[in-house]
Amino acid sequence: MTEKIDLRGLTCPEPVIRTKKLFDDPSINSVHALVDDDICVSNLQRLASSLKADFSSTQLDGHFSVQIARNGSNDKHANVTPATTPVKEAPASKGQAPQTVVFITKDRLGEGDPDFSRTLLDVFLQTMYEAGHRPRAILLANSGVKLMASDSAAAKVLEDFRQVGTEVLACGLCVKFYGLVDQIRQEQITNMFAICEYVGAADKVITP
Repeated sequence: MTEKIDLRGLTCPEPVIRTKKLFDDPSINSVHALVDDDICVSNLQRLASSLKADFSSTQLDGHFSVQIARNGSNDKHANVTPATTPVKEAPASKGQAPQTVVFITKDRLGEGDPDFSRTLLDVFLQTMYEAGHRPRAILLANSGVKLMASDSAAAKVLEDFRQVGTEVLACGLCVKFYGLVDQIRQEQITNMFAICEYVGAADKVITP
């Protein structure tokens, strides 16, 4: 069975949560959703990948049409291609390296002088990188997303982390609020549902 849902006008992460609830019903083979923008499309693609489902999207006049279908679905309406966006892995089990997540919710470290506190957070990230720490993900929310702006002193070290395999992801709602949509790669914009999944799967969460 295919379920159709109009998710336009909803605030992140509501589109992801509503779609996930539909897929919790095993009788639903695919979901056909309408969403406002490409950030919502990317978030639903991440959800599809975490569900090991197929995914496709089409840009329409002023919005997007998204379809997610269970692998192997016989639903004739599910003409989709596999999702490719990487998402959260399962929690580490015995014999595997522990998974650490760094969750940054502001653009400074501590409550001292604002400029010094921003420098201090940059020093913290640089030190973590130079010391060889490689967290599973660095998650940015609220004013923490400003660290990914092109004029941020921390932008380079965050890119260095990304180049060595750490996922560096920013809350999409926060990115929009601070007007940074044009400065952050689409594949690095996520949603609060996914952030909660990363945090819940981590063995250790560091919040500087």
